[in-house]
Amino acid sequence: MSFSWYIKRLKTFSLGEFFYRIRQRVRTHVFDKRLMKKSTASVELPESSIIEDGSAHLDYPIFDKTLDIFKPVRWHLDLSTERKFPKSFAHKIDIRSDKYGSAKHVWEVNRMQFMLHIAMLYKNSGNRKYLDLFRYHLTSWKNENPYMMGVNWYSNIEVNLRLICWYFCWRVLDIDSMRSTEPGIEKFICDVWFPMILEHAEYSYNHPSLCSSANNHLISEYAGLFVAACGWDIPNRKARLEYAKAGLEREILTQNTAEGVNREEAAEYIQFIDDFFLIAAVVGRRAGVEFSEAYNKRLHSMADYMNAMLDCNCNYPMYGDGDDGFVLRPDSGGHFNNFKSLLTSFAVYFDEPSFKRPYALWDEKNELLFGVAGREKFVMMPAVAAGFVMDGNRFFAESGHFIFRRAEGIAGSGFCETYLHFDAAPLGFLSIAAHAHADALSFILHVDGKPVLVDPGTFTYHTHKDLRAYFVSTIAHNTVCVNGKNQANQAGPTMWLAHYHCKMLNAGENFVEATHDGYKSEGVSHTRKIQFNRDKNEFVIVDTLRCNKAATVEIPFHLHPNVTALLDGSSVTIEVPGARRVVMALDEKLSYTVRDNGWYSEHFGEKVPTKYLYAKMECKGNVEFVTKLRVL
Repeated sequence: MSFSWYIKRLKTFSLGEFFYRIRQRVRTHVFDKRLMKKSTASVELPESSIIEDGSAHLDYPIFDKTLDIFKPVRWHLDLSTERKFPKSFAHKIDIRSDKYGSAKHVWEVNRMQFMLHIAMLYKNSGNRKYLDLFRYHLTSWKNENPYMMGVNWYSNIEVNLRLICWYFCWRVLDIDSMRSTEPGIEKFICDVWFPMILEHAEYSYNHPSLCSSANNHLISEYAGLFVAACGWDIPNRKARLEYAKAGLEREILTQNTAEGVNREEAAEYIQFIDDFFLIAAVVGRRAGVEFSEAYNKRLHSMADYMNAMLDCNCNYPMYGDGDDGFVLRPDSGGHFNNFKSLLTSFAVYFDEPSFKRPYALWDEKNELLFGVAGREKFVMMPAVAAGFVMDGNRFFAESGHFIFRRAEGIAGSGFCETYLHFDAAPLGFLSIAAHAHADALSFILHVDGKPVLVDPGTFTYHTHKDLRAYFVSTIAHNTVCVNGKNQANQAGPTMWLAHYHCKMLNAGENFVEATHDGYKSEGVSHTRKIQFNRDKNEFVIVDTLRCNKAATVEIPFHLHPNVTALLDGSSVTIEVPGARRVVMALDEKLSYTVRDNGWYSEHFGEKVPTKYLYAKMECKGNVEFVTKLRVL
């Protein structure tokens, strides 16, 4: 990491954080290094008939790649580049450049979600070869990842995701019963698995992500330690349980608004964060440890916002970062829509039929969480027709998120939905706003569950520097870009300085007007008003710019790769496969073209080219642009 990055990072520190970082540095570079040198010796790998045979294959998805889980796993390999991270002291490894590849791809393998799938295969078949495979992989991981050696000890969130995964693997395999009946299991537990659990629990407790890093990482750390203390007899178990529970109780209120909106301003992360809080509550209840009324009330608000945020096909608006991260994923299929799964979870946990959409299905993840009793409750719960549940606007004014929606008909029978999400929220959470994008006053449009005007997504974090800069930029979003600059200063891949502030100026039943100060240094203010004429199924978007000096203004509208757009003067017709078409009336003061050098990334590590409407104009004084969108 460059010296300039460290200078910029220091600018985000308070005085208290400065001293905290010094203490943390001593722990990671002195005490942790000593512990690494005392790491236990390797354990002999158990036999595995699947691996020794070599003919079986089972591919498990790792972003845009796959892992054959019937083969030995290369735990330090980046599957996307075939480069390896070094087996050296964890805190000295460079993960913020392309030097060794993408650490995110390595960590995704080492979260061991595929081990839960192997455990399920054993449970459902009773075939010992899957149990042997499970033991083989876990022993291999222990041998290849001595304490504090390698990139898999770099981040505490990864440590805690393994703890949570192992807790459910332990339950699926029914280890407590198996220890006295299955040959070799007790030795495997004592020599391999339980020592790893103890190491992970201690690491979790001793490496909290505090101060400007206290975002979803801190939530994961409390959740992982809480689950570990509920599941195993770890040292200082009662104290660790109380510590982790208190942390979760605090962070659910701190990191989520009273309206249930997560303050990181990253829509895809909502399913990730909601899962941590929900899983902790479910595991705690199973262990006789209940969370407070305030905790459950806030969790319910989070479920309510998530439900409102999703369109009729459970597509989300994609604002901010998204990295396809899951707390639990027992299946081995393609891309997993955890939002849809979580609606089922919340319906059962809160006994709330409004969270049960008409197409909702019971899945393996919910079977793990709630068992047969939960499944029976879900099956008996009535599903309310989507057209009646989801019709109408939902404005989360305190949080800066505004959802316009018109739904007609009943799901599966001529159902139609017009959905627009307007983002007038803060840049992000804490001083670095790590997972934010510079997208003030941007909007997205979905029609009948199909994305039409879109947020570009994420693609990458620490690799492909130019593409990272594009995906988080203002010009890559459906808002106004001034002088080619972002609305905030991107100081690193996951760090922002000079945060903008948004303010709602006015709102009514079918309109919102908001402004932001991100271009104050350019002498420009931007106000956007969105009016929904429900009877016409039409949006009127009014952009007002007040320029104290001459400025270059760019206004893009980014199209989903699946749609086609025909530009005819100031009119655009957008054809949407499987949905109604959209007609746009563009402001005649602007000269629009269709450009084809945009990017769209629905999933982490994946990107496809896409088109966007683009206009550019030199402005001075006050100017107003009016755009109309009509769904036909």
